Formats: sequence, C-alpha cells, structure tokens
Amino acid sequence: MLRHLLYLDASGLSCWYWQARALTPGPSFRPDDAGYAEFAGWLEDNKGGYFTLLTDCVEEGFQVETTPYVVGADRRALIARKQNQFFYGSPYASAVSLGRERSGRRDERILFAALTRPALLEPWMERLRAADVVLTSITSPALLLGHAMRHQVRANARLLVVTRTPAGLRQTLFEDGSLRFSRLATTAESHTSAWGASIPFEVQKTYQYLVTQRALARGTQVVVAVIVHGSDLAAVRSACVDSDSLHYLLLDSGERAATIGLATPPEDSDALPLLLHTAATHGGNAQFAPPRDRMAWRWAIAQRVTLACGLVALAIGLMLAGKAVFDTRMLRQSIEDTLLDAQSNELRYERLLSTMPKLPVSLDALQAGIGGIERIDSLADGPADALVRLSRALDRHPAVTVKRIEWSLAAEQVDEAYRASAASPAKAAAVRDVVTLEATLPANTPLSQREAVLAINEIIESLRREGAIEASVVRLPFEYTSDRTLRSSVGGRDPDPRFVLKASYPERRAK
Repeated sequence: MLRHLLYLDASGLSCWYWQARALTPGPSFRPDDAGYAEFAGWLEDNKGGYFTLLTDCVEEGFQVETTPYVVGADRRALIARKQNQFFYGSPYASAVSLGRERSGRRDERILFAALTRPALLEPWMERLRAADVVLTSITSPALLLGHAMRHQVRANARLLVVTRTPAGLRQTLFEDGSLRFSRLATTAESHTSAWGASIPFEVQKTYQYLVTQRALARGTQVVVAVIVHGSDLAAVRSACVDSDSLHYLLLDSGERAATIGLATPPEDSDALPLLLHTAATHGGNAQFAPPRDRMAWRWAIAQRVTLACGLVALAIGLMLAGKAVFDTRMLRQSIEDTLLDAQSNELRYERLLSTMPKLPVSLDALQAGIGGIERIDSLADGPADALVRLSRALDRHPAVTVKRIEWSLAAEQVDEAYRASAASPAKAAAVRDVVTLEATLPANTPLSQREAVLAINEIIESLRREGAIEASVVRLPFEYTSDRTLRSSVGGRDPDPRFVLKASYPERRAK
C-alpha cells in the first residue's frame, strides 16, 4: 500500500512516497503561508493512504527518571505529570520504559522524550487535521535508529550513532540496548563535503556534555558508529581517530539499506532514506502524536484486524465445508460399498439355499412352530405333574380304557406370560396345565345312557379330588341334546363308546 512519508526540519517539509520497499521523492513546502496552502492542496489530492511524520529538529528533549513502579491509571497520571514537569506541557511527548531496577524497591527507569517546540509542528498539523487523513505516528530519528541499528545496539553496551541528514549531524546514544540521549548539530560543515572532518569535534562535545550531566562516567568507553556512504569512507576514516574513550566504527549506508530491506539504496551519506524506510516499516509504540491525532489510524487498524479475522473465519469455514464435503463423499461411498456387500451376501445366501433340500413345510410355518416350542419350554416344566394327577384319578376307575391324552397350556395365558417373562423374569406370569382325556367305558358291561353319564360324572369327581380346578365333559359317548331324555335301557349302544373330558390344573410359575 502507498505510504506518504513527511520529513520536517527547520527549512520546511518534504514528502516522500514509499511503496514496495522503494522510496520516491515528492514535493517540498516552505514554512510560510504559501507553503502551508500548497501543502493543504497536496493533502486533498492524496487522501488515500497513510501518513507518517518524521521530525528532525534541534528542539527535542530527553530526560531519564526513576519512578515508583505503578500500572493502569496511576501510571498514566504519573507519566503525564512528569511530562508537564520536564517539557512544559508540550503535546508531542512520549515515554519509553528502560526496565526496572534489580535491587531495592525495584523502581522503574523511564526515558521521557518530547518535541519541545510545538509551534514548529502546529501549522502542518492543522492542515493534516483539516484534511482528515490517517496519521500513523509522529516520530524522530532518535526513536527510529534503535530499529535501523538493532544488531549494533544490542552488541555494544554504549553506542553513539552518528548520522547525517538534511537537518545536520545527529548523535544518538544507546546504553544497554535502550535510547538515552540524542543531539542534533546544525553546523555549516554538516552540509558540505567536509562534514566528515566535523565528526570528531561534535562527538567530543557530546561526550563531554554527557560526562558533565553524569550520564556517563569519565573515561567510559563508547563505541561511535558512523553511517557513511562508500564514497566518503576514506575521508571519514582519516578524520575519525580512536582515543582512550572513543572507538569509531564505520558502517556503509548501502549495506545498511540492504540489511533493513530498502530497495532504493542511498546515493550519498545522507541517512534520511534509511530513516524514512524504518519509519514506514517499524512504527513502534514510542512516538510523539497525541491520541486524538491518531484516532483515524486506530480505526484503520481495527478495520484491518476485523477484515483479517473475517478472512480467517472464512478460511476456516471453507476448510470445514471442504471437510464436510469430503466426509459426505466418503460416507456415500461407504454406503454404496455396504449395499454392494449386502447384495453380494444375499445372492450368496440364495445360492446356498438352492443347494439345500427343501423342507416339508414352509419356512414361516417352521419358524412359528419352533417359536411355539420355545415359548412352551420357557413357560412350563412339562406335563409330568398333570399326568400324575390324572393317573391317580383313573386308578379309581380301572374299567375305563384310555385312548388318547393331550396336554397343553392355557392358550389365553401363553403369550401374556411369555412377554412378561421376557421383560422381567422375576415377575413372570402363571399358567395352567390343560389335559384333554379321550377314553371308553367298559365294553364287557352294557350301560344305559343314564348309567354312562353317572360313570363319567364319577370320573370328573375323581379328577377334582386329585387337584383339577376345572373338569368338564367335552363329548359324551352318545349324542345328547337338551330336548331329549336319557334312556334307562341298554339297547342300541355303540360298541366303542368314547367320551372326552377336559381338566385344568392349578397355575404354576413359568421357569
């Protein structure tokens, strides 16, 4: 995405375009009414994009303070009070934590930084606010060099970075990986080809100032890293001579540009392209813009986060949908395979049945018969008890000839008892044994119809004595209707007079 980088120094404001890690210079504007008007018109033509303001001015203050460690609203109030105390209410201020002390109360060391001349920024900021553009941050070279020189800052306990920009010669001190101090020198030599000769003088002045302010102990060794173009390396190397406290390290700006990913390397020792690229790629938390001026940027971040979350949710949804489609296809294939297996098994079963001899009855009838046997077997112990009782009753009538005995269970109770037994064996229902007796009266002693009835009644009485709860005549040895009287004579008697009795015995619990 196209980024608009604004560089502000005492001479005015210049614009740069950053896209695909390449920098392209844009228009410049003088700090007067005409320049402000031209800048407002340019903003109207370039609203679509993000704007970052890089300020490079002398009026920049740094103060390290040790404060009690607090969080939340107390911390915000403490930082605001210290900023007002150090920088007289400048709205362009920032606070960078340098970590907590390792002993005592473990207080926190904070670097307070600010642009102490708000009047330099206000005319430009008024046009930015009026144009309603997205301002990402207001930063300075001191806040950016920690990202551009990350490896050297971490490798050296005390590192003084020297850079040349259109504003002058800047020296920035890092101690234990954190920013401590920055100073801009606007000498005449910094704008000429002899700027390298002024480096030792300005570095020595800065070193003496830090010793005087007790930021450094006298005699402390400091590594001085100078960012210089390859064409100026020889001149700067001859001018910068090591001393007991200062050790110079020359860094090629072209190599620095390749390290941080800048596609358009600088053409001279001007470090502005490196700083602008760092401003575009590393916003960081330390910056000078008030919260109200970054509201549009925060909203843009929220929109981007929402869009990213939506894209992630969409991707997850598509993945889940793809998995569901794949699972559906696999399930459908599994169903088809199962159906094919079932059809194959059915054909194999039919072939097997065709090779077996046919049953004398249908399969349904055979299954019904087996089911009946299983029900009877599960509901009773058999006819033994009923037959014993029947034999005892018939012992009293030795002249009676038994032709057939049929034993069964009470038909109306069988199914009910079977279901109850299957559902709860402990609550199995009771069933009754039913015995059907087919017999003949004595053939050697002729009996009249009345005598035959009396003899059959005696047999019924004997059955009841032996425990039959019900005993009845199913068929007499002669035809009889209610409108006919019993004969007392014995003439015309059937030579094989059969009668049928039915007896029911007490209920017993199923097995």
